[in-house]
Amino acid sequence: MSTRAFLLSAAALAVALSACGDGGGDAASLETAPDPVIMASSVVEKISIEQPIVGTGTMAPLQSTDLGPRVDGIIEEIFVRVGQRVSKDEPLFSTRDTELKLKVSELENELKLASATAKQASRDFNRISKLHKRGNASAGALDKSRAAHESAQARFGIAEAKLGQIKQALEDAIVKAPFDGVITARNVHEGTFMATRMGGGGMMGPSGVVQIMEIHIVAAIVDVPEVHLSKFEVGTRAKVIIDGLNDEFESEIHRINDFIDPVKRTIEVRIGIANDDYRIKPGSFARALIYPPAREVLTLPRGAVLGFEEQRYVFVEENGIAKRRPVRTTQLDAERVVVLEGLSQGAEVLSGPGLRTLVEDDPVIVSAPGEPIAAVTTDEPA
Repeated sequence: MSTRAFLLSAAALAVALSACGDGGGDAASLETAPDPVIMASSVVEKISIEQPIVGTGTMAPLQSTDLGPRVDGIIEEIFVRVGQRVSKDEPLFSTRDTELKLKVSELENELKLASATAKQASRDFNRISKLHKRGNASAGALDKSRAAHESAQARFGIAEAKLGQIKQALEDAIVKAPFDGVITARNVHEGTFMATRMGGGGMMGPSGVVQIMEIHIVAAIVDVPEVHLSKFEVGTRAKVIIDGLNDEFESEIHRINDFIDPVKRTIEVRIGIANDDYRIKPGSFARALIYPPAREVLTLPRGAVLGFEEQRYVFVEENGIAKRRPVRTTQLDAERVVVLEGLSQGAEVLSGPGLRTLVEDDPVIVSAPGEPIAAVTTDEPA
C-alpha cells in the first residue's frame, strides 16, 4: 500500500470511529490526529544554461592622434573641418613656409659653392700627388693639399646635409593624415603660432592642431568584475549594446588586460566591432554581455526554497511526514534558483500554497504531478 493510500485510510478510520461513538469514555479516550497537509511537489532538474556576464564601459576608436605642426611657425591654412572623413596622406593643414623656401634657395647656393671648392681641391690634390711622385713637390705640400681636399669634401657634405634638412622641413610644413579616419577636433585657427615642442603648443597651448580618429573598427572597452575572470578568455562570444543605437552588435573578446584595478576590483576587456559606416561613435556608453561556455546546473522553482541567506532549506516527504533539509542555492532568474548543495537530480521537494505554514513532522499528502491540490481529499464518500 502506498503512503498516500495509507494516510487516506487512516483519516477515514478516524472519521468512522468518531461517528459511531455514543459520547462515552471510549470516544473521548481517542486522541484526535492532525489532518494531513495536502502539498504539491517540485523536482530537481538538471539544465544547461548560458549565463552572460555583464560589463560596462565606453566605445573607443582603433587609434586616435592629436596632430601638431612638424616645424615651428604660424599655422597658415587648415584644410579640414570637424566631422570630415579623410584618407591617408590627405593634407590636413600647413605651416607658413616662406622662410623655408628662402632658406632652401640660400643653401642650394651654398652647396654649389661647396661643390666647386671641393672639385678644385680635388684637382689640386691630384696634381700635387703626381708632382710628389716625380720628386717635384715636397711632402709638406702634399699634406697641405690633402688637408685642403678633405676639408672641402667635408664642407660639401655639411652643405648637402643642411639642404636636405631644410627641404624636409619644407615638405613637413604640410601635415598629412597618417591613416584613413575622421576629424574629431580642431583646436586652433589660422594665424596661431605653434611650436613642435610640448606636443605642438606651448606649456599652456593646445595639444595639436587637429585630432584624427580611425574608426572603421571600434572597440568596447568594458570593466568586468574580477570574480568572473576564470569564466572567459580571448575569443569568448560577446554582445555589445550601445546607448542611442537600436541595435546589438555580435562580436567576441579580442583583448584582456593583464592589470586588475585594485580599487574597483575589475579587469578591462576589449571587444572589437566593425564600423565601416561610422555609425558607432567613440565615447558612447556601452554595455557588454559576455557569454561563457554553457554549463549544467541543478534547478528548483524559487518558491520551493525557504529561509534566508545561509539558512535556506526545503521540505521533503518521508513516509508521509514533512522533513526539513538544508540546501545551498544561488539565484538563476526571477523564477528559478540553482541548487549548489543538499539535493541531487530527480529529488522531489514539497511546494504549493501551504509550504510557508508547514512545520517539520507535519503529516502530508503529496498530490500526483499535474493533479490539482483541491482534488486530493480525505473525506469518505457519503
